[in-house]
Amino acid sequence: MADVRGCEFPDDLSYDQELNVWFKDVGAGRLEAGLTAFGLALVGDLYMFNPRPVGREIEEGKAFALVEVAKTVLSVRAPFACEVLEINEPLVGTPTKISRSPYTNWLSRLSVQDMAAAQTLLLKGTEVSVRANELMDLHQMTSFADFKPGQGT
Repeated sequence: MADVRGCEFPDDLSYDQELNVWFKDVGAGRLEAGLTAFGLALVGDLYMFNPRPVGREIEEGKAFALVEVAKTVLSVRAPFACEVLEINEPLVGTPTKISRSPYTNWLSRLSVQDMAAAQTLLLKGTEVSVRANELMDLHQMTSFADFKPGQGT
């Protein structure tokens, strides 16, 4: 597990370029997707999770869900084309679970049209640590403890 300034990035996951969304390969061209602790720390408390419906085709770079944080609605985007296969329905009613345990609470399961292409868009291994350091410098985050989820930024 990569630990960058106190922020953990599990090794069994892949990440989007901004380290806001994690993806877990669950086989057969499917990925689970969720929000990272880093992304949640930057935006603060999560009040709403509104996923796209099952069967919805998602174009590359488009949202597969919306989340509301501190009076702002943000898009949760997939950097590749996919289809929503399943939604973690309990999280719709209790989105705070996402903030409390971001790596065990997946948002949606996605069917990826071209897994090989999708994997080239995602960060893994040492790429995650390098990118996390860049983004933390950009956000002046010297320690993850200063940006804990629930405190806002």
